[in-house]
Amino acid sequence: MTEKHDEMGSIFSFIKGQVDKLPISNSKKNKMLDQLLKLKTMTVDAREPRIALVGRRGSGKSSLINAMFGQEKQYVSSVKSGTGKGKWLWYPSDDNPKIRLLDSRGLGESEAPTEDFEEETPMEELVKAVTEEQPDVFLFLIKAKEADSRVEEDLQELNNLRMIVKEKHHYDVPVICVVTQVDELDPPHYKQAPFDANPKKKQNIEEAMALMSKRFNESDIPLLTVIPICSYIDFDDNGNIEYDMRWNIDLLSDYLIEALPSEAKLKTAKAMQSQYVKKKFARTIVGTFTAIAGIIGAEPIPFADFPILTGIQGLMIVVIGFIADKDINTKSASEFIAALGINVGIGLLVREGVRAAVRFVPVAGLAVSGAVAGGVTYGIGQAAIAYLIENKDIAEAKNAYKHANKNYKNEDIES
Repeated sequence: MTEKHDEMGSIFSFIKGQVDKLPISNSKKNKMLDQLLKLKTMTVDAREPRIALVGRRGSGKSSLINAMFGQEKQYVSSVKSGTGKGKWLWYPSDDNPKIRLLDSRGLGESEAPTEDFEEETPMEELVKAVTEEQPDVFLFLIKAKEADSRVEEDLQELNNLRMIVKEKHHYDVPVICVVTQVDELDPPHYKQAPFDANPKKKQNIEEAMALMSKRFNESDIPLLTVIPICSYIDFDDNGNIEYDMRWNIDLLSDYLIEALPSEAKLKTAKAMQSQYVKKKFARTIVGTFTAIAGIIGAEPIPFADFPILTGIQGLMIVVIGFIADKDINTKSASEFIAALGINVGIGLLVREGVRAAVRFVPVAGLAVSGAVAGGVTYGIGQAAIAYLIENKDIAEAKNAYKHANKNYKNEDIES
């Protein structure tokens, strides 16, 4: 477990210990603990995702890796089959393990790969790999121009892999179909994103997507979605992006995170280079923390819940910092809240004052108090996203807090 996970674990243990001490019924306490367990699974128990890339030679598996991570970490072969033995690899590297990827020899290859390989066929290598480690998701890649080719055998092999994982690991692996190289569809002269801005190209993209949906349905393979992409990206000798024609990579990344188990989402969001994906997942995290704060704040236990709420808000900032790949600890989280101009003592008295003022209408009182706790937590979360992920200054973060806190009840909060 990393140092950051240790810190998350310590905060979580403190919060749970405080909840255990609350003078409330077991049913209410269990409700809180259930929510905290979900939070623990997503944060403290976070692990690297295991993503299996499956497709024919030249379908763009290695190029997709480059596009999603924004770094040239994988050898891309332009002629022969590049990837050798089907193997689980760490990305970006063994020394910096963020994502567990299964990149394999292409299905249907006629030439031996340029790398060393162990098994006789690509399928044998894949079977060995998924038996050793359970994939969280399959990304099935198909070139846009080959969507109308015979892919029944490829899909049959994919289904066989799914059944092997289900039998061996008791897990039904979700599948996303990725239609690659849409830039090569007619009209050939249109080579700029967004590719669906050209009516003819849009029509051809939609036809390829519809055809792949039909193929999956005929093969009786459950499919989450079909996403068309372009992953073309060039790097200079220093590894910096020289030419970028990527399209729909953010959309694919978003669906990928949704498809993963709860414990694999956080580290995936952190590893992604897309600010859009990081921000969207962070909003989901804020929604989860806000919901828990609202439940705790609604309990008629003056001052007893204060350490729990402050602990939750501190942990939320640490987690958002983790997604942003920035070193945030409990001390810097407290300093951030102070920089927002939130006086914790005054905030506490305001909330307790609300409770006292509505003590003769307890149902309304609980709702108001919970709303105040939720609103403050939601505001802090949105401010942390602005500051840590969007790289806005503290003045803009303050405005984000005020706006979110003010409009808390009207916001469409993801959780």
